[in-house]
Amino acid sequence: MIDIPLLIKITNIADLHKNDLVLEIGPGTGYLTRYLQKIAKKIFVIEKDSELLKELKEKFSDNKNITYLEGDATKLEFPEFTKCVSNLPYTICEPLMWRFTREKFEMLVFVVPLTFAESLTGKNPSRLKLLSDAFYDVEIIQKVGPESFYPKPKTESALIKILPKEGNFFLREFFIQYDKKTKNALREILIKSGMTKSESNEYISLRLKPSIQDKNIVNLSLIEIKEIIKLFAQ
Repeated sequence: MIDIPLLIKITNIADLHKNDLVLEIGPGTGYLTRYLQKIAKKIFVIEKDSELLKELKEKFSDNKNITYLEGDATKLEFPEFTKCVSNLPYTICEPLMWRFTREKFEMLVFVVPLTFAESLTGKNPSRLKLLSDAFYDVEIIQKVGPESFYPKPKTESALIKILPKEGNFFLREFFIQYDKKTKNALREILIKSGMTKSESNEYISLRLKPSIQDKNIVNLSLIEIKEIIKLFAQ
């Protein structure tokens, strides 16, 4: 991202303060990092590419408020942070939206593909829309054209702001277990609702197809999720 007015606007939208602990995922060559580190108390940058990470360390060698983490942001344990501000690597946008269901934060400010932003906010049903409705208030701030990047991507992007919210109880309890098998997650929810373990196992086995029971939640289709909501949400 090389668009300086856009970089400044991202920083303004994030409403950064001197006490903020900021997570940045996929900093690349550090264009956004340069603006974040001027304000925030601490910046945690997560970069998978070791060569880029080395370049960042050299570029910001005099900056004591940056901590460098090498690895996959969908798997690394996050440090404590108040805000995440990032030009996200587009291939991990959806996995990260699942990941942030388990994190405490004040705000997320991202640049993402426009189609992804519209899936989070749109009227058409989708897995992402269900996830968004359960956990996030998402606002599209503006569209971002290819000319804001080098090299230019083939798709339009969007600047979005995300705030946490309390949504549907069942969906929150279900989705937050996204890496578990469906039957195991449902059993936990039913036990919380007052059933015994054996009662919940029987309830699930009588109502849900075995092929769905054994799928991890993150791999369920929209149709399968809707079937689960119909059978269990009440």
